[in-house]
Amino acid sequence: MTDFRFSVKKTDTLRNQVFKDIKRAIIYGKIKPGTRLREIDLSKEMGLSRGPIREAILLLERDGLLVTQTHRETVVADVEDEEVTALLNPLRILLETYALKKIYLQLTDEDYMRLGAILSELEAGCEKNQLETVIEKDLQFHEYLIHATKEPYLMAIWSGVSSRIIFHFMTNGRKHQEDNFTKLIEEHRSLLEAIKSRSWSDIEAELQRHIY
Repeated sequence: MTDFRFSVKKTDTLRNQVFKDIKRAIIYGKIKPGTRLREIDLSKEMGLSRGPIREAILLLERDGLLVTQTHRETVVADVEDEEVTALLNPLRILLETYALKKIYLQLTDEDYMRLGAILSELEAGCEKNQLETVIEKDLQFHEYLIHATKEPYLMAIWSGVSSRIIFHFMTNGRKHQEDNFTKLIEEHRSLLEAIKSRSWSDIEAELQRHIY
């Protein structure tokens, strides 16, 4: 497959850990688009039965990171610019707008503190030019807002959309690093301040500005 090696931990269900390990390897470019993944190879490399690997592959297909054609091989997917601009970003706007409308009047000072802490870690990653940390904390910020709705179906849809967007950033140019991350930091800080203001018009405007 590649010279990349997985390291399966025993702190989670096998299916979930395999899913997380392969997902991270794909998103962060350890396994490139078009790479063939075979259950039998992954089974030998990870020292696991094929059951949890098969289940993890199904989850990765759900998130749009793997593609399996009938009676053909499973390969790492790719994401084109057109898909991001014409499909994924509009979907993300719909999902995050729905989530924020549902929760923005219910968020507490503790929520604001946690979101602020995530942004502090994001800024630290920016200062050190650590793209993986930047992407991880960017994702964590928005994921916090989605999870605050406590709606599993929304979380599942958003996971697939966000996974493909992040994958696109990592495999099609390091766009986050433009201007030394200044724009990225400013947009997140402005969005958090808008959320704190509890002004829906401000929140909606900042969300649109950030995603587009």
